[in-house]
Amino acid sequence: MTGEVRTPTRPEIARDLIGRVESAAATWRAPAWKREAAPEGVARAARNAIESDTQALRRIVARLQGWPGRTLVGEDGCQAALAIALNSDSAVQVTLLHLLAEAVRRGDATTAQWAHLHDRCLVRSGRPQTYGTQYRLYDGQLEMCPVADPESLDQQRASVGLPPHHDQLVLLERRHVATGELASVTRERSAA
Repeated sequence: MTGEVRTPTRPEIARDLIGRVESAAATWRAPAWKREAAPEGVARAARNAIESDTQALRRIVARLQGWPGRTLVGEDGCQAALAIALNSDSAVQVTLLHLLAEAVRRGDATTAQWAHLHDRCLVRSGRPQTYGTQYRLYDGQLEMCPVADPESLDQQRASVGLPPHHDQLVLLERRHVATGELASVTRERSAA
C-alpha cells in the first residue's frame, strides 16, 4: 500500500458491502455454537442473513470478475468483503481465497487480508493454520486454533504484515471483554 487515499470506482458496491457488514456485525460476533443454541427462529434468521450476505458477495465477484479490491470499493469495502468471506461457507471461502490472492498480486488487497482467509480455510478443513489469525472461545477464554509452526509464528505473521501474536491477543481480549464475551483476561495471559 502506498499510503495514498483512493476514491473507489464502484462506491455503490462499497456501500452495499459495508452496509451488510454493519447489519451482520452482532450476528457474526456471536460464536457459531451460541447462534445455533438460540431459539430456532433466531438461529434460522442468523443462518439466512449469513447466506444472503454470501450470495451477495458471490454476485458481486461474478459481476466484477474478481475480488472487490481497493481500487473498486476502497479500503473499507475491501475489508467488508473479507468480513463476509470469513463468515461464508467453506466451499465459497476456498473460491474467494483464490480471487483474493489474485487481488493481492495486483496490489488491490493486503497480504494480511489474504492470511486471515487462508487461515480460516485451513482451520475449517481441520488443518493447523499458518499465521495464527483464528481463535475460538474455550471455557470462557480466547484460545488460538492450532498453528502449523508455533516456533516461527511471529516471523510468519510479520511476512504478511500482521503484528506479533501477543499484541494481537491483547487486542482481541480487550475487544471480547468489552463486548461481554469474556468476563476478564486471565492473569497468566496479562503477564505474558
